[in-house]
Amino acid sequence: MVSSLQQLLASSINYSALEPPAELSLQQALRGFVDFSYSKYSWMLSSFVMPIEELSLMATFADKKDQLKGPLELCISGLEAHTLFEFKHGINRIEKETMNVHSGYPGEVRTNILELKLPAESVANMNPEELVKALEAAVSSFAESRLLPHRVFFEVPGDEFDADITKKITKVIAVHNKSIMKRKVNNYLFSGLKIKCSGTNVPSEKYLADVILFARDANVAIKFSGIDNALFPTYNYSLQSKVHGMLNILLASILSYTQDLNLEETTAILEDKNPEHFAIKEGYLAWKSFAAPLAEIKMLRMLSITSFNISSFTPIVEGLKELSID
Repeated sequence: MVSSLQQLLASSINYSALEPPAELSLQQALRGFVDFSYSKYSWMLSSFVMPIEELSLMATFADKKDQLKGPLELCISGLEAHTLFEFKHGINRIEKETMNVHSGYPGEVRTNILELKLPAESVANMNPEELVKALEAAVSSFAESRLLPHRVFFEVPGDEFDADITKKITKVIAVHNKSIMKRKVNNYLFSGLKIKCSGTNVPSEKYLADVILFARDANVAIKFSGIDNALFPTYNYSLQSKVHGMLNILLASILSYTQDLNLEETTAILEDKNPEHFAIKEGYLAWKSFAAPLAEIKMLRMLSITSFNISSFTPIVEGLKELSID
């Protein structure tokens, strides 16, 4: 594997097969995760996405834990909440059930990431005070123990994909992160933004580009989620919707930093279906005349462009094979 592409995709995949459209059983999903961890592509794995509704079923993990090469890395996905009160109640449940899992499998399960949808009412009213209270409730709760998630990625609820709303929320996260740093909160790294790349209404490339650039300028880390994302943009006839390219999204995000891209340039990368426009070399990755060197790819993936939730490994693996560089 070419070093630059390996740095771009290393630990990039959060396996979310419990969620639509795959909706596998927990046992099936764990089996798929374990099998992939022994494949030649295991270096792409980051964590196993566990919806909080499924967390109490972790007894299924008992017959799989000895097959893993190390602890099962969990990314817990939180409940939807309409009000701030429901949101805080959901956090209490997540905290309790996460600690129960760690107690049941000491040293065998590790939870570093949490995904939370912000309370829908607070977002609809665009109430900054309530949004800050939601962020603070999550941070103060999970900073109490080193076993609880030390990174929380907040998501805009619904499938409206309004860039202005997403950017306002990103700004709230950025201001709150500065407060966390100033207070030197223990057992907590940062809050980030989860950007959905799919939904009932598939987001446009312009929306994704706009939000990626705003998060860059606000210094807010991002992670992505999609539905059966391919390596390059395509159309999924079974879903009757377009599918954004995982390589396009990750590389566009990296290049937005290294080349200070504007909205038009970033959108063009996200839209590009032609692999010939992407240069994959040992020391760098490039799209047309814009390049990102190996060292900067590694740094940005660690600090700013964190990972991608996918429900199937197959489209990504097939994409790598088609490039003939796997």
